[in-house]
Amino acid sequence: MLRRVLRFVRLPLVMLVLFAIGRFSLGLAKVPYAPRGNAIFSIVVLAIVSSIYFGALSGKVGGFSWSGAILTGVVIGFFAQLLIFSATLATYLGGLDTYFIHWDALNIPEGTTITMSQALGKRAGGLIAGPITTMVAALIGRCLAALAPECHS
Repeated sequence: MLRRVLRFVRLPLVMLVLFAIGRFSLGLAKVPYAPRGNAIFSIVVLAIVSSIYFGALSGKVGGFSWSGAILTGVVIGFFAQLLIFSATLATYLGGLDTYFIHWDALNIPEGTTITMSQALGKRAGGLIAGPITTMVAALIGRCLAALAPECHS
């Protein structure tokens, strides 16, 4: 079933990669994080919205049971968090200044910085919490599936 889910969620996975690249690039281009830079390419928001939509479509279009809807959300959430973790690691290893190490993105006090190991420890927590959040979003989408269009072959 994992292979079928991966095939089903190709579009959100590609969009997540594009958003990660965009977010990474904004930091490199020195676009201020606040008030608007941070909102342009929100990986977490995209993952949640994608999970709702693809959770809703998982039955009618994907042909999945409820467990398939759950797996859809988990795959989207884990992939999003893996991108965030990887971008944070690349930022530290490259000595770069991107949004991925901004104090607000790491939920640390304003203006402070932390070591790579501390940041990756925080990001590792997202590898657990992110898929749970998107799983719930996919289940909400599945509950709203009656509003989704039918698949016409």
